[in-house]
Amino acid sequence: MPHSRSWTAPPTRREITLLLFSLTIFVLSYNLEASLRIVGVRPQKLTSSYLSSIGLGTKDPGFDPDGRRPKEWRDELETIIAGDWEWREGEVSGVARGSAAASGSGRTAVIYNFGGSKKVARNTRKEDRGVSLSTGVTVKDQFIKWGKDVPETSVVAHTPGYTVLDNVIAVNGTLFVVANDWTKVPKLGEIASSSLDPTKPPRVQDWHILTTNDAAGMFGPYAAKIHGTSWLALGKAEAQDPYTLFSLFRTHASLSSAAPPASFTSSTGLHIIAPSSSSGSSSSTSPSSVPAPLRVIYPYIPTFSSPNIPPGPGEDPKSHPPPRERAYTGTHPLLPKAVLPALGVWYEEDWQDLADMHVPFLLERVVVADRGAAERGRDQWVSAADAARQDELTKREPGREGEPPWAAPFVGLHAPEGWWAPVRAALLRYLHVGDGAAGADTVSESGRGVSLWGLTKKQAARKPVVAYVSMQDEPAGAGARLAGEDHERLVNGLRALEREGVLGEVVVVRGNGSVPAHEWEARMSAIARSTILMGPYGFHLADAVFMRSPYEPTADAPSAKDKAHNKKQENAPPQPRAPAPLLMEFFPPGTFVRDQQYAAQALGIDYVAWWNEQRFTKDSLPTVSAPAGTGQDARVPLDVDAVLRAVREEAPRRVASP
Repeated sequence: MPHSRSWTAPPTRREITLLLFSLTIFVLSYNLEASLRIVGVRPQKLTSSYLSSIGLGTKDPGFDPDGRRPKEWRDELETIIAGDWEWREGEVSGVARGSAAASGSGRTAVIYNFGGSKKVARNTRKEDRGVSLSTGVTVKDQFIKWGKDVPETSVVAHTPGYTVLDNVIAVNGTLFVVANDWTKVPKLGEIASSSLDPTKPPRVQDWHILTTNDAAGMFGPYAAKIHGTSWLALGKAEAQDPYTLFSLFRTHASLSSAAPPASFTSSTGLHIIAPSSSSGSSSSTSPSSVPAPLRVIYPYIPTFSSPNIPPGPGEDPKSHPPPRERAYTGTHPLLPKAVLPALGVWYEEDWQDLADMHVPFLLERVVVADRGAAERGRDQWVSAADAARQDELTKREPGREGEPPWAAPFVGLHAPEGWWAPVRAALLRYLHVGDGAAGADTVSESGRGVSLWGLTKKQAARKPVVAYVSMQDEPAGAGARLAGEDHERLVNGLRALEREGVLGEVVVVRGNGSVPAHEWEARMSAIARSTILMGPYGFHLADAVFMRSPYEPTADAPSAKDKAHNKKQENAPPQPRAPAPLLMEFFPPGTFVRDQQYAAQALGIDYVAWWNEQRFTKDSLPTVSAPAGTGQDARVPLDVDAVLRAVREEAPRRVASP
């Protein structure tokens, strides 16, 4: 009979073996991920696929280095949101940082730069302003400790409604100007307007001015910094139009001007000359030395104008919601992406996110556009220093009354010649369109074509291109349009001139509002190449600013160094270097607005307004008279024969000779 064991008896070999085996299994299982990593097995793979299938490994594996969940954990919703693109360490969306696409051209080349090779001028130095852990603007650079030394706001350029400010602080949705000497900054009513009523100066909740001591006590010793230049377009959606970005870019371009700095009247009535980095310099700052804007902010415009419709009962919450209509900002959504691909767009929700954080944000540089302030300060657009020169320009440019509010920076701020040329060049590059009017890439300075072996050959004479913006198929309320029979006769007449050889090409395009992406590209290509652009009056003709300006720099244009030695030439009006294109705008008799005319005048594009058979040029413009009631959707009568005769006369002499 076996001997009985007590609780105090020593363990047997079998019991010790079972105990050690159990402890080993426990340790390995409890530290499963570390154990698998030691033997070289990727833990996410087992925890997400194999172990999950047998009911183990339900712990969330987290995120991959690219910010997405591991492939085994991704679902259809994440693929829709994040995509299924391939990501490699040190690259953005498969394209190396600071490099163009492999082809060096095309729409994929707009990442950071255009160029013909992977090695491009822009790199990852500090000036990049890109956010990174080790290069560009680091995370540490976005946090600042100013203690009691709150940075003062400085005025870089100013005219009522359009101001360039350095060091503006945003807290809880309010913008603060910090200055110990309030006489050195413009009145806040000349910078911005009330967010509730644009006809009135800003409220305390909108804009405020503080001394450095008050700011230090209110904000504390710390702040977050928003680097680079921010465009701030104040006003709601109904206050925007296609000239919002046009006027912002003009204000931004004034930073590279060699003209005298801006002046203004302070809150105490003292006349102040704002400091300028270019004052005292005889030549303008190179446009490439002025940092490009990094973002445009619409603080009072939501991202979408249509409401968000949540999933109904029984619907899949992960299903894609119905498309929503974007809010109106004045431009086609593709335009900022084409001409300023690195420009971010912030809407009301983004601005509210900053306000909800309840911390101060220091905006390094802000270009403010507020049409309410521009309208209230219309009498101060021209400074006293420029009054005499402006009077002389007024004599040469009749019809200055009725200038739109966005014209303030064109009157009160200086900009170098060709200030708009980089924007148009970027659009042409995006559209893959050569500037045939000024000479294609295969045309030499002498107007002769360059052959494969470098020899020149006679270049065929270029034919004029006419683009007609038709509003006939647009919905009611989209804008004025020609009467049906006049529209047909105009199109047939232009086609007849094309068959006769008077015109090289006739393109009929639609208005800008309802044009889808692929049609927008064809539309902008036609307008950019056109010699004559025509259509019923309205903002659908605003894209005429992308026609070739006769003031655009050419290879044989005088250099900035030559201009520096000639003071008279700096103050003289710019001289055209090529035949100017022509914009024809058709009005109902008795109606005339200056938006399109003023934009064309600013770029040297010739302009003709039509009242039926009556023709008005820049020397005989009619009195400004805005349409009343339903005039925006009026049927415009037109003497088609008179327009066709004018096209026959004007088109040939507006094409550069070969």
